Amino acid sequence: MSDTLEKRRGRLWLTIGEIVAVVSLVIAGLSYWDSHRAHLDEARRDATQARQASLGQALVLEAQVEAGGRRLALKPVDPAQVIQSQRYEFAHQVLDHPVEVTAAAPGIDAGWIAPGLAKALDAAHAKGDGSARTPVGVVTTYLENGESREDRSIYLIGYSWKRHFLGGREITLQGVAFRARHAAGDLQSAVDAAWKSPA
Repeated sequence: MSDTLEKRRGRLWLTIGEIVAVVSLVIAGLSYWDSHRAHLDEARRDATQARQASLGQALVLEAQVEAGGRRLALKPVDPAQVIQSQRYEFAHQVLDHPVEVTAAAPGIDAGWIAPGLAKALDAAHAKGDGSARTPVGVVTTYLENGESREDRSIYLIGYSWKRHFLGGREITLQGVAFRARHAAGDLQSAVDAAWKSPA
């Protein structure tokens, strides 16, 4: 009788020992997996930071109104970025050719687009005074950290108009707002599409 009891106790301890061994293996496996996952997350984070550092800051332009709204001077928000040249692509209804600017102080002149905007306003039977926005594609070559980079983005130019008593419209520029980055594809087509469906 006592021999049978001892055998049962032996089996019981063996079973508990096996359970403890399995639980230990599971805990070790989970610990290894957690450590491995943390290592992968850290490696991904480091790779993302390295990629962002190599790409630099995204170029974002801001505008300063000059000459009573007859010109918008453009400059990067980030002072570490230095513009070398810009090309402006307007909707074909506004201006049927791009404008290239290679200057220390690039900007948009109202004289380039005022005639086209006035025609569009007349065609739309716009009221005497008002304001609206028109898209422009901006291709910018700039320096950052000693490297030449290119940005292709669409901005919206804010403008206002007043109808003169003797006819004609006076158009003044008010500023720019970022609309979208357009890294690839036909920028002119994207601008024409934005003109047809303004945001």
